Amino acid sequence: MTTVVETPQILSDAEITQFWEQGYLLVRGVISREEAAHYRDHILDLIPRNLALPDHWHSSAGRIKPMRTAHDHTFDTPELLPLWANEKLYHVAAQLLESAKLRVLDGSLGITLRNDSDRDRALSQTLHIDASVPTDIDQFLFSLAEVQVGGCFYFTDVLPNGGGIHVVPGGHRIVEEEARANPKGRHLHENWKRITHLESVEVTGEAGDFALLHHLMPHGASHNRRSTPRVAQFLRWVREDQPHGAGKAPEPGRYGARQLEAAGPLGRKLLGVEPW
Repeated sequence: MTTVVETPQILSDAEITQFWEQGYLLVRGVISREEAAHYRDHILDLIPRNLALPDHWHSSAGRIKPMRTAHDHTFDTPELLPLWANEKLYHVAAQLLESAKLRVLDGSLGITLRNDSDRDRALSQTLHIDASVPTDIDQFLFSLAEVQVGGCFYFTDVLPNGGGIHVVPGGHRIVEEEARANPKGRHLHENWKRITHLESVEVTGEAGDFALLHHLMPHGASHNRRSTPRVAQFLRWVREDQPHGAGKAPEPGRYGARQLEAAGPLGRKLLGVEPW
């Protein structure tokens, strides 16, 4: 039996119910509008002034994904690590995962510019899931310890048709139902990277909000039809005892002194460089 950890109750009972029934939740006001503007400008400043994007960055349909290297999208710089250690989101994740001992992951960035093409399609990306379960495993465990919760900060107001993340309300339960019916359920729909039979809706929000998803939630990027770029950072949380190793500590020397200082005491535990 899982022991419920005593942690600040950030989410109401209604919000908890919504998350487990619908598979997603907009956590409002995680950071202030002023803080959101600061991070928006920092991320936009990564784009070269001459607009000559590095070859290893990804760019498609107005959606720009900066990359540290060709194979590394993680932006855990001192400037951005305070977001990884956001106390409100940590307590939200701890409340949902029923554990105070968590790890924080991902750190990828997304800038979605206005795109006037593909007017017949809302999505610029096929619906998929980013489950914390390796693809060499045939089936999910469907346990709380396996669950990953994650999503994206909105650093700009995201109005309808503004490039908001798309989700399938209740989609995580559809994924579970389909997977349970197949002994190799982890491998359906090309390892759940190409989900074409479900309909999605856009998650709108304000600068400073965080769109939080269950790891079995089908989701995808959408076209931005507005002049304001959507600027986001993606983060995920898993339990330290996550059964597939997603909660393991980093390699020694992964983080330098400036990063560790920026992460703070909570962040250093979430990164796995200090024990809980």
